[in-house]
This record gives sequence, structure tokens and C-alpha cells, in this order.
Amino acid sequence: MRAKKLKIKEEDLVRRYQDLLEIARLVSWCMNRDYLIKTCLDHLSQRLGKRARYILMEGDELKLHSWVGKYECPIEQVPVHKESIVWGIVEKGEPLNLTDTKEIEGYQHTLAEGVKVKAIIPLRYVDSLTQEEIRVGALIVDSGKEEVPVSAEDFDYLKVIGELIGAAVGKAELTEQLIESYRKKEAMIKETAHVFRNRITAIGTLSRRIIRLAKDTGMVQEARLLYQEVELLEAHLERFEKYIGI
Repeated sequence: MRAKKLKIKEEDLVRRYQDLLEIARLVSWCMNRDYLIKTCLDHLSQRLGKRARYILMEGDELKLHSWVGKYECPIEQVPVHKESIVWGIVEKGEPLNLTDTKEIEGYQHTLAEGVKVKAIIPLRYVDSLTQEEIRVGALIVDSGKEEVPVSAEDFDYLKVIGELIGAAVGKAELTEQLIESYRKKEAMIKETAHVFRNRITAIGTLSRRIIRLAKDTGMVQEARLLYQEVELLEAHLERFEKYIGI
């Protein structure tokens, strides 16, 4: 009997690590935050047999963004109540495994449905530039049909998942910042090149007009030299635009 229990525990441990490896591989290549989190929630729901939700920090609010399992009340984009235990855990930054229902007494509920929260895992990452810890949101596990608490082993599993999700969100946000920075620089370069071309064209037009109208030989010669410089500038600008792909 004991050998059978040890075998079951060993198999459970193998499945848990297989889950973690699969999620870690997903984190390594996936840049789509929402897809990654939904996949993680699906894993959790299948693994624990419970409902799971993801809440995201938006400015000064926490909002429900993704979930697995059936909820009887509206849930998408619902702001988390400021007096809920979830806000307290996110601000404190420490995961909580709710093994005693008394732990949530005195807190306000966010959802109209009487959802029984079983575990809350705050999600965060460290900004690679400022080394500041950024709060992202939280992973919430709710009771399943049997309404049993989350075991100590599964709670450890949840904490690792939370760290992976937090790191993935941090990577996704850093990538978004880099892309946005690139777009701004690209727009600035294009605008600068456009303004520069307009000025070159204006100088070229003026120098040609001087060549055509001037009676002074010296002034005509100066205007021709100026126009040659304009042509050189135009050639340089063309090469620059091709180089940066404008």
C-alpha cells in the first residue's frame, strides 16, 4: 500500500515538473502575454481541478483579464475591490495559501458570485534597467467542485508558475517598450529627413533662379557652386534614406 502511494506521489511530481518545463519553454519564446497567461491558466486548471483567474495592474486599478472555469457572474475587466484580500496580497507581495476561511473575514468581495478563493500569487518582475520591482497583478486560484484547499506541494508549484509568468510579462513589456522606442526614433528620423529635403530643394530652386537671372558673372559662378553642393547633399540624403529604409 505504501509503495503504491509512493509511486502515485512520484508520478504526480513528474507531471508537475513536466508542466513547469513546458511553461518555461513557452516563456522562453512567447512574446504574446495574453496567450502565455491563458495557456498557464489552462495548465493550472487541469493540474489542480480548480478555476483560475489572472488580474492585471492598470494604472491604480487591478482588473480581471483572463480565466479558466465557469463563473456565474460577469468577470471580464471587472475592477478588483480596493478592500479585497487580493489587493492586500498584491501590495504586500507575498503569496497566500488560504487553508482557513477565517483568513478572508472582514475583506470585501469583488465578484457578485460567492467565489471561494483558495490561493493568491502576486505577479511581479524586476526592471532590468532600474532594478525596480514592478507589480504586474496576481494569479488567483478558486475552489473547484470539491472545494478542497490547495496542498502545500501544489502551492509551491503555483509560486514557481507565478515567478515564470511575472518574468514573461516583464519580458513582454520590455519588448513593447523597445518597439515603441524604435517607432518613435524611426518617426523622428523620417521627419528630420523630410524637413532636410525640403530645405535642400528650396536652396536648389533659389540657386538655379540666381544662375538664370543674375547678370554678374561672379554671382552666377557662386550660384553654380552652391547648386553643386545642393546636388551632393541630395545624393547623401538619398543614400541615407535607403540605408535606414525610408
